[in-house]
Amino acid sequence: MAIYLFLLAGVIAAGIPLCSEKCGKKGRLIFCIAAAVVFTLISALRFQVGYDYNSYGGIYFNLKYMILEDVIVGKFEKGFMLPLYVLNLAFEEYYVVFVYTSLIIYPSVFYLIYKNSSNPWISTTAFLCFGAFFNSLCFLRQFIAALIITYAVQYLNKKQLWRFLVLSIAAASFHWSALLMLGMWLLFMIKPGKLYLSIVTAGTIIFCFVSRHLMHWVIDNFYMYKGYNPETSAEAANGLPIPYTIMFGILFIISFVFRKRLMERNKNNSIYINCLMYTVVFEAMGTRHAILSRFAILVYLPALLYLVPDMIVVIKEYISERFASQEKRRRILNVVSACAASVIAVGSYVMLMLNNYNGVVPYTSQMNRPTDIFVEQVADEEDWDEEDWDDEDWDEEDWDDEDWDDEDWDEEDWDENAFEEDILNQLQ
Repeated sequence: MAIYLFLLAGVIAAGIPLCSEKCGKKGRLIFCIAAAVVFTLISALRFQVGYDYNSYGGIYFNLKYMILEDVIVGKFEKGFMLPLYVLNLAFEEYYVVFVYTSLIIYPSVFYLIYKNSSNPWISTTAFLCFGAFFNSLCFLRQFIAALIITYAVQYLNKKQLWRFLVLSIAAASFHWSALLMLGMWLLFMIKPGKLYLSIVTAGTIIFCFVSRHLMHWVIDNFYMYKGYNPETSAEAANGLPIPYTIMFGILFIISFVFRKRLMERNKNNSIYINCLMYTVVFEAMGTRHAILSRFAILVYLPALLYLVPDMIVVIKEYISERFASQEKRRRILNVVSACAASVIAVGSYVMLMLNNYNGVVPYTSQMNRPTDIFVEQVADEEDWDEEDWDDEDWDEEDWDDEDWDDEDWDEEDWDENAFEEDILNQLQ
């Protein structure tokens, strides 16, 4: 837990001076490069951090027993699996998968921040405090898909829909859930307003009443989700605590109140506000069925990386304009708003850690790992000690041909795809 607190403190301590107007573009670049390196190292060197750590490690470990054809016809997304297969030809250690994904995720995150954020250190703080970093330590395939979607949303306001759709399909090669974006692009394009919010709110409430029936319809029609039967799967049957919904709900309410100013500042903010709204929707659905909250990963990054910094600027501008002639009151409100933002952000961050969000606490690195999790032992001549062998230990009379019955073996009992299906159900 301490490493995460030090990370947040470092982001704030380095970010405030480097991202100031005095340092300009060069300071922002230095901050983003340094942050990308630190985040990558923390992620790449972790050991058994994140609930999916063993599952991904197991997938990579078992690739050395697979041929290319097995990977191609398998059920895992090929955009994720094929690069791993190539890496496995050169590196057998299972933790290579976490080095590979870390090198993809964090340089991409800070490239997007550098190119599109009005204040990189605030974007990075939001990335940490609202759970995005913790999600990136667990849901590897889906997070990479979310990064592609985060890059793709810029094309919606540019009237380049085909690029958004192509990139959404590319994201689906890392996680099937990204196909949802093919149907949601129009919902992102609608201008945020009270009527739109009312319709979405009503739809979310209705869903909560009929969710179990809809879950059954999904698992009956989409084979990749058959492991999430609400009658048997804990993730589908149980919901998440409501504080996660409240956490994003507070951000959305603030963005909705200042939506006109935000859209004047950046025309893309209308899309980012809608992304934040649907983040709240998916988190609310997750209070009924925990698995549904994962859809929020696909849409919340644009809001955290791009919208939150603009929200801070807009609130400060509003206070300055509203109390232009009352300097003392203006200063007090600036301090109060800054304290409130800090309490919300840090409070969310601490809450996530105390709840061991996605299994990220405690943090253990490869440097001090207590055990290995995938060990292959191969006997060699040094393992054989003739002195340890005692003929008395072997009794031919103990072996009876009747102990083996060919009729007890049934080839139908063997399913060579059983392991792959089991892992897939864990990672969906």
